[in-house]
Amino acid sequence: MTESILIEHLDGTTYNLDDLDIRVISFDPPSPAYQHTFTQMHRLKATRTGTQIQQTTIPLVVQVRAHDIYDYELMRQRVLRIFAGYEEFYVINMRMPMIRWKVVADTFSYPRLNNFWFTQPITINLISEDGLAESVSMTSEDNFTKPDNKWGLGMNLPKDVDYAYKFSTNKFDIYNLGNIPLMADERPVLFEFQGTVANNLTITNTTTGQTFVYNKGLKKSDKLQIYGMKPVLNNQLVFQNCNHEFLDLNVGKNSFTIAGATDFSFSVSTHFYY
Repeated sequence: MTESILIEHLDGTTYNLDDLDIRVISFDPPSPAYQHTFTQMHRLKATRTGTQIQQTTIPLVVQVRAHDIYDYELMRQRVLRIFAGYEEFYVINMRMPMIRWKVVADTFSYPRLNNFWFTQPITINLISEDGLAESVSMTSEDNFTKPDNKWGLGMNLPKDVDYAYKFSTNKFDIYNLGNIPLMADERPVLFEFQGTVANNLTITNTTTGQTFVYNKGLKKSDKLQIYGMKPVLNNQLVFQNCNHEFLDLNVGKNSFTIAGATDFSFSVSTHFYY
């Protein structure tokens, strides 16, 4: 059974392989490439001391159809352009169009045949630096609803929960819908705050036990952004006014509280990873 695959370049150019006579035979992403580290702590037992997700290789197998010998050469040039290996691009399997893989193409062969109607199956190894797929949409997009054509089944959407990513109350829950935690030093989330602060602002993720403190007042017109480990106020780094803490998101529900602020808005912008 063939699959409908979209290739999206970083400039926004999108190719539907079905429409281009490039027949997809298979696209089978493996599990994340876990690299485990073990230390021999005892004579009869090893202890796992760490795990990392490394880059992974996804084989895409296609067969190209041409109308004549000249079209065969033109199709070869088209395939080389679509799968150019000098920059990354996105792959979207339309069976689940809400997630995508960011990949770069490895070297591949394009066999020339006497019969120009079809090539032999061509295996294009796509290397994913992240080792994971990501949601096509971000939480900051205004069309975030459940479910629609960008958020749906398979994305860990909680049932019977009114989840959101823009808030104006002192207590709220942020859901990390992905399969991995979002760590400030690895996969940073953008938190944005705008509001009135008299003396200091405190933002606490009670689920992780982390508290970010901004030790000065803020006007309603100020924009405070926390991106990973970088606090930025009106486009200027403000490490000196903070407690040097950061905010992670565990998988699932994260309960937040905000203190010291009035008439404010707080938003979260991130992809989720699968």
